[in-house]
Amino acid sequence: MAKDIKETLELLDGLKVIAVTGADIFADGKINLADLPKLKNLATNFSTLKEAIAGIEDVDDEFKDLDVTEITSIISKVAEIVGAVKSELAAG
Repeated sequence: MAKDIKETLELLDGLKVIAVTGADIFADGKINLADLPKLKNLATNFSTLKEAIAGIEDVDDEFKDLDVTEITSIISKVAEIVGAVKSELAAG
């Protein structure tokens, strides 16, 4: 993990957990009690979610001086999230 964008990448990891869980819940087009076990993903990834918000106040500072390598890392992470959500929707 790039040290200069550590908080940004951790935030994106947390968003990935939330997005994949949301995609799993919404995959059938409805929300009901059968979706409760799917929330287990949030609980099992609590440490990722905790890290995602722990340094959130530093994300804007990290964006102030991004270099090409950091931008590429962020884009790759966003593409990873999109791919994971698409896979979850396809599986659902």
